[in-house]
Amino acid sequence: MQPKPSAGLFRALHRRAASVTVPRMSLRILHFSDVHLPFPPGAFRTPAILHPKRMIALLNFKFRRRTKYRDAIQKLNGLNQLLRNEPVDYIFYTGDTLNLGLEREYTVGAPRMLETLALAKRGSLAVPGNHDIYTGASPALYGKYFAACLHSDCPDAITSTGFPLVRWVGDDAVAIAFNSARPNFAFWNSSGRVPNQELDALQSLLARPEIISRKHVFLLTHYPFDEANYLHGLRNARALLRILRPHQNLVLLHGHNHRPFTYFLPETSIPLYCAGSLSKAGGESFWHFELVGDTLNARRGVWKNARFILV
Repeated sequence: MQPKPSAGLFRALHRRAASVTVPRMSLRILHFSDVHLPFPPGAFRTPAILHPKRMIALLNFKFRRRTKYRDAIQKLNGLNQLLRNEPVDYIFYTGDTLNLGLEREYTVGAPRMLETLALAKRGSLAVPGNHDIYTGASPALYGKYFAACLHSDCPDAITSTGFPLVRWVGDDAVAIAFNSARPNFAFWNSSGRVPNQELDALQSLLARPEIISRKHVFLLTHYPFDEANYLHGLRNARALLRILRPHQNLVLLHGHNHRPFTYFLPETSIPLYCAGSLSKAGGESFWHFELVGDTLNARRGVWKNARFILV
């Protein structure tokens, strides 16, 4: 007859079991922006190229921008290779796939970008940039060719603009994408603006218990969350920041500026990350985040020896 375990042994086993820490599952997120894929053959064989803004922009592209982004396809393929070798759970993209928002650019560029976004294991979220929404005809083209990206986990929050879009990110986070790109007629004006209906929808979303109770709320848009440059910034940034400042669990992601940086919004603990440009020669970059519980770890991706690495 075997002896019964003592009460002291039971207590010791209970203390050991209670002291075991169950490892938290982490989520990996990649944020990139401003790829500016090269013009495909036949892109200019359309009357749309005669738009005055595009004619001037072509000169700018020829003499200033062409050499900086000529290897954009190689850089995007390099990102795809990284994502296949080191998969992430979610991909967030903050726009500017194209240059002039021409339909031929969309027919070739959108499938390339959708291929990259599809490499996320659990989902992706994207917004257009000002070079995608270049003229009055461009928003319809974006809706047509990026339709696969335009679904939301909270469809009731979508306004007549097609945004904001919501994506649940695991059990503890959520991402909200809103559009700040708009077609400006004047070639010297590349400013953005968040439509008023999207501001109202965003404010309502941030009041929902199932959203604001999450540990991390990622907000994606193309333009920086400031209006420091009247012709290049976000025209109604102050109205946007009035909505955001009361919430301390936000993470702000954007593109448009072609150099990466991060800082905290003044007088808050809200971090902001600019992805920079994935493809700009000499400044290729993206952000890689790892979420573990309350902790957000950020690393930057850089182009080195013809491939992307994390630093």
